[in-house]
Amino acid sequence: MGWVYYQEKINITYIPDVIGYDINEAQKILEKNDLKVLRFGNGKVINTIPQVGLVVKKGRIVRIFGKSMETNEYTIPNFFGVNYKTVIKILENWGLKVEVVKIRYPGPDGRVLATYPGAGKRIKTGDYIKILVDDGEIGGGQ
Repeated sequence: MGWVYYQEKINITYIPDVIGYDINEAQKILEKNDLKVLRFGNGKVINTIPQVGLVVKKGRIVRIFGKSMETNEYTIPNFFGVNYKTVIKILENWGLKVEVVKIRYPGPDGRVLATYPGAGKRIKTGDYIKILVDDGEIGGGQ
C-alpha cells in the first residue's frame, strides 16, 4: 500500500517485465503504467530501453523491440547513448551481423555514438550494421 501511494505521490512508475510478451500486449501493459511506447519489430518482445525494472517518471518513452515474426525488415532506432552491449543483443536478435568500431570520445565509455546505416534507415535480417562506440576519453589517463 505504501509503495502505490509513494508512486502516485511523486509521479513515478517502473518498467514492468514484458520480455516474451507479444508486442501488442506489452504496449498495453506499459501504457497502463503511464508510459509512452515506441515499437520496433513484431512478435515477442526481446528487449526494452530503459530496461525492465527501472523506476522512471510517468510519461517516459519506452522503446520495445520485437523479434519480428511477420517481416525481416527493420527501421534502425536512434541508439545514441545506449550501452553498446544492449544494442548488440537487440541487433543480433534481429539476425543482423554487427561490427563494433571503437573510438576515443569525451563522455561515458561503452555508449553508442552512431550506427551505419543510420537511425531511420531500413535494414533486413542478414545485413551488416556498424556501431560506433565510445572507448574512453581522448587523452584520458595520460
